[in-house]
Amino acid sequence: MIAYAMVQRMVSQGIFITKIRITLSVGKIIEGIQMRRKTGTEALETMQVCFSENADLCKWKAKETVIGNAIREVPGGIIVYGAEKGNIEIFYYSQEVLELFGILQRDISGGKVFLLKDLVSRKDLKKLKHSLDERDTRKDGMSCEFRIINRKTGYRWVCFRERAITEDGHPEMFIAIMLDITREKEKEISAKQLALQSKYIYEHDSLTGLYRKEAFEKQAWELIHKNPDTDYVFVRWDAEHFKLVNELSGYEVGNQLLIRAAELITDFLGTEGVAARLDSDHFILCFPLKMLDIQKSFRKIRGILSSMNFDYNIRIYAGIYVVVDREEPVDFMCDKAALALSSIKGRYMETHAYYDHEMMQNMLKEQEVKNDMWDALKNDQFKVYVQPKYDVISGKIVGGEALVRWKHPEKGFVNPVDFIPFFERSGFISNMDQYIWEHVALYLQNCMERGNRVLPISVNVSRIDFYRDNLYVHFVKLLDSHKLSSKYMELEVTESAYSTDEEILYHTLEQLQRAGFSILIDDFGSGYSSFGMMKKAPVDVLKLDMEFLRGIDKNGRGKTIVKHMVEMAKELVIPVIAEGVETQEHVELLREIGCDYAQGYFYSKPVPLEEYDRMVQGE
Repeated sequence: MIAYAMVQRMVSQGIFITKIRITLSVGKIIEGIQMRRKTGTEALETMQVCFSENADLCKWKAKETVIGNAIREVPGGIIVYGAEKGNIEIFYYSQEVLELFGILQRDISGGKVFLLKDLVSRKDLKKLKHSLDERDTRKDGMSCEFRIINRKTGYRWVCFRERAITEDGHPEMFIAIMLDITREKEKEISAKQLALQSKYIYEHDSLTGLYRKEAFEKQAWELIHKNPDTDYVFVRWDAEHFKLVNELSGYEVGNQLLIRAAELITDFLGTEGVAARLDSDHFILCFPLKMLDIQKSFRKIRGILSSMNFDYNIRIYAGIYVVVDREEPVDFMCDKAALALSSIKGRYMETHAYYDHEMMQNMLKEQEVKNDMWDALKNDQFKVYVQPKYDVISGKIVGGEALVRWKHPEKGFVNPVDFIPFFERSGFISNMDQYIWEHVALYLQNCMERGNRVLPISVNVSRIDFYRDNLYVHFVKLLDSHKLSSKYMELEVTESAYSTDEEILYHTLEQLQRAGFSILIDDFGSGYSSFGMMKKAPVDVLKLDMEFLRGIDKNGRGKTIVKHMVEMAKELVIPVIAEGVETQEHVELLREIGCDYAQGYFYSKPVPLEEYDRMVQGE
């Protein structure tokens, strides 16, 4: 029979999996499904699918079952069909096909016609059409995954795999298996959603929703390369004293401020730019240069602070880098914006700065310093110099201030202004301070052991030193290890250190005072609260800022200021040391107003420790 011959041909062409044995059995043939696809310009979704038991519609008839027990062992639904001149004629379908679509047998018996758009998800119609078109060009069948519409349960995912039965090299009919893969697809979709969620968490700041640094750099790179004709700018924002908000009002209030700032940034950028929260109160933005309006941005930020009733003196700074070479790595661009920002930190009158080439040169110099500083510490390249302090009346040395000089093996002496500021920013200053303290203590111990004249030497204590492990304990142990009295080592603290974390600083200084250390305020008068600070700060000696003395020769105001400061200190029984004494006129004025001590190039420049010792012993 023709049907039997076709099955033989199907088997010979390897249509079924080799593990399945084809067994023919006697039974009534299920008479076909007829699918007609409209040709021409009509849409795919108008294809009709007609289920019928009309024997006249079935091209292939047989008294014996064409597909037997093996079909029942195959998972999913099976369809056998032909395709000629744009029409699809289904010769056989298994019951599982009807179950996949949720179609009842009575619907077929009633001759109901189904449009393809009623059987396949509209979202997948194009995909199915593309697969069919590809099949038509290959002539060997196709494979596709798409969603069908189950009339009972809604959408189901199916895997449709088709093979062609060829005759003389041309497809005569097709056999296809439809597998229900809904469960697997749902797991796959859930996994993708979880992956997307994890990706979002990894790329975005949990508090503000802005990008993290790595994701920002990737997005910024894509942005500036997607729009090659647009000029872009990187802006780094920072809020000074923001930690006061957290300390005084709590982290919840601080977080609300950060969230409001992020909302402001998001509204400003829209779809034109990208932004990231780097850490704490630092933000970095990338957007078209034409959108840059710094003063307007400052006004909006101040508006947020005002609306939240902030009384804290939070200052906002911005570092700006206009992109010149968009092939430069984004992290370099961010560094340049950060470099511009760092150039104005601590400058009260400046709020923003643009990156320039000089900043890069300074950064390269700092990088050289960074590369060399640890070796310098290890190899004793740092040398202790001492600038003597003199009694203004007698002209005798009364002590000295320990300073540091860096003798580089290749560069010679490095100017302190080229490394001290970087040491302070990087925190390395604390390591260098301890190095100086140790060498000064060793010198004083040697003087004591030799029976030489011993005068007190003051050492500098940087702001960051107060945040290290117990500073008080460190100095006590230092003196104990060298068998020294605290009266021989004085501690100089710059006035600017008193402007932050007063509680920590005052507590530590009071401990040191009780242990016998003299506390000197260095650069007194350079800050904004000098007089108010004197009422409560632990202090034994004032060192007047040298800037006041420079002004004495120009007008009478400098003289008046110095005179009143000395008089005020005397009323508080606090000795005064004038720094920066450079002329005889300075000395005469200091004697006139009753200043106790002086230090400066008029008397002596800083000298090596050995030379200082000779000066002291020679008097």
